[in-house]
Amino acid sequence: MFQKSHLEKLPSHFARYFKKSGELKIDLWNAFMDSDLIGICDDDCSAIPRILPASYLPTIKQTSKEILLFLMKLLSLPKKELLAILPPTPVTDYLINELALLKHRPRRLTGSLRYDMAIVGKPRPSNPPKLFEVNEIGFDGTGRSSYIQETLLRLIPELKGKVLCLDTAANEIKNMRRLGKNIVRFQCDHYNWEEEVLLMKAKRHGLSIRLISPTAFDVDIDEEYTKLTREKIHLKNNRLTIGKNKWRPDAFQISDSFELKDYMEAPKLYRDLIRTSTPHYSPFFTALIAPKTILPLISDNSLVQRLVGSRIAKSLKRSILPAYLLDGHTAAVQRNANNLVIKHADGMGGEKDYIGKEMRPILKRIRKSERNHWAVQKRIHMNSMKVDGILSRPRRVIADLGVYLNYDWNGRKFTHLTVGGFITRATNRSLKVNVSGGGIQVPVMFDRSK
Repeated sequence: MFQKSHLEKLPSHFARYFKKSGELKIDLWNAFMDSDLIGICDDDCSAIPRILPASYLPTIKQTSKEILLFLMKLLSLPKKELLAILPPTPVTDYLINELALLKHRPRRLTGSLRYDMAIVGKPRPSNPPKLFEVNEIGFDGTGRSSYIQETLLRLIPELKGKVLCLDTAANEIKNMRRLGKNIVRFQCDHYNWEEEVLLMKAKRHGLSIRLISPTAFDVDIDEEYTKLTREKIHLKNNRLTIGKNKWRPDAFQISDSFELKDYMEAPKLYRDLIRTSTPHYSPFFTALIAPKTILPLISDNSLVQRLVGSRIAKSLKRSILPAYLLDGHTAAVQRNANNLVIKHADGMGGEKDYIGKEMRPILKRIRKSERNHWAVQKRIHMNSMKVDGILSRPRRVIADLGVYLNYDWNGRKFTHLTVGGFITRATNRSLKVNVSGGGIQVPVMFDRSK
């Protein structure tokens, strides 16, 4: 696993703070337990952070913003042109054909998304991170990245002047405030500890967030989730209203990631949410750029150049991995399986990503009619690092880089765009770094001295 992976070492001038990582992770565990946040100790978390040079931060920001500019330019194309370019997927087909997504297309797009990226080699300005995929609507990490790094800084106050940390949750809240002071966040039957963190951050920044489970979901809520209530959702004069009191939020947000079956469980609700004039933070429309089959478009240099110009297209070539649709390439992918990754358009959490030997039997089972629902991407060897988790022993792991962006797009240009924060997920148990697949959460900090 590590043979071809560059090892990122903890900068020597930080080593003394983490020399007794065994004691530190006990302190971290105890601090988490004392917080009373729901399930905060259920996932592994490293007491040793990932510390990158501050000189690398502008490189990450530039790359991330250039990618998002292309994606927003793509979404802003005329309907006919957009439909001609976008590869079909089960989810996007349902959104367009059954829920009339393009008929109620919003001009202004305000929200956040997360890139899954990887650093390959030394993190220096001339070596930008590589893009794995784009995540929107309901992804995790905004609250947890902030809370983990804040807890570490409380435990080691000497670090504060030596590292730079971005407050992902606070930046998310500030971006939400662009749509108003009262937000409703739709949940299913529960919420997690990072959403509790988001609520606390919101209160500090003058934003009210209500957690509502729409009655259309028809689920029972455990009494443990005291911040979540069931309410009926209405449309009045095409505005969203909540419950018997007809409360009208300034905007709404969806907390869950969606598979096709999720949309199909409450189609009327989603039709109403798509056509309402109440602003949607991270709108359904951005689901069109979330399928893995968007990766071939991002790697299409002629399309990138057409939408954002030759200078940005040239810059992005260093960060975008070659990708194409599986259809018409099955035999070649079989032969070169060790150097490629296949990803189902609507897979989440790495569940439908296959690498190397595990790919070959899957290829044989994919029907010809479904091959254009799969993207093929060049395989790279992401960097590794050493961690010490609250639920695990010290070990070396491969690590991705989660990059959070907050945006406000008026249909032609950004009125607000910032990189809001970071988190790293890492593992030594598989080639997939998702926490749900046995990985570990690692806070990301930047060394001010470099």
